Amino acid sequence: MKPWKIVIATVIALVLAFAALAYAMIAPEGLSARKKPSNFEYAVANFALALSIQSHQKTLKNPLSITPADLSEARKHYMDHCAPCHAKDGSGKTEMSAGMSPEVPDVRAAHIQKLTDGELFYIIENGVRFTAMPAWDMSDRQNWRLVALIRRLPNEFPSGQADDGDKK
Repeated sequence: MKPWKIVIATVIALVLAFAALAYAMIAPEGLSARKKPSNFEYAVANFALALSIQSHQKTLKNPLSITPADLSEARKHYMDHCAPCHAKDGSGKTEMSAGMSPEVPDVRAAHIQKLTDGELFYIIENGVRFTAMPAWDMSDRQNWRLVALIRRLPNEFPSGQADDGDKK
C-alpha cells in the first residue's frame, strides 16, 4: 500500500474510533448489534473495504473456464461453509445471520454483483475485518469456483423467490 494511503487510512480509522467511542457514550443502546448500522456506518465500512483491496487485485478476472463439475464442487463448498450465513439462495437471511452486525450481505444484490471478480476473490480469500466474514484457506481454483457460483446466484434465485425450504 502506498504511504499516503496508509496515512489516510490511519487518520480515518482514528476519527472513526473516536466517533464510535463518542457515539457509544451518548447513544442509549450503545454499540449493540441489535440495531442496524446507519447508512453512514455502511458508507465508512464500504470505503474502508475498497481501500483495503489493492488496485491490481481489483482488475483480476476469473481465469477458469467454468465447467459443470466446477460449479458442482463450488456448490458443495458453498452449502457446507457459506450457506449457514449467506443462505442457499444467497439472500443472507438465516437464523445464524439474523443477529450479525453488520448484517450478512445478499450476494445477489446489485452492489455485490458490481464488485469485480478480483474483489470477490479477495473477499473470499482474505475475509472482511470487523465482520463475521472469515478468510478461507483454499486453493485459488476453489476461490475462483466460488466467484463463478456467486455470479450465477441472482439468476438461480431472483430476489423475492428464495428457496425457503432449505433455510434454517
